[in-house]
Amino acid sequence: MKQVTLSVPEDKYDFFMELMKSIDFVSIENFPIPVSHKNIVRERIKNSTRDDFKSWKEVRTSFKTK
Repeated sequence: MKQVTLSVPEDKYDFFMELMKSIDFVSIENFPIPVSHKNIVRERIKNSTRDDFKSWKEVRTSFKTK
């Protein structure tokens, strides 16, 4: 089975979801993020500095070497 991630404009979302629900082989899974997790991430962002971040190039390289 293949999975697809899509970005849908906000104003087209309801229409798009109705369309997807009408297709019998499409499975829709919704994984809501708990508010407590969102708060943790927001707090970490608030308390971070530029030195805490890595460039995408650094991160990508670290994935490739594992």
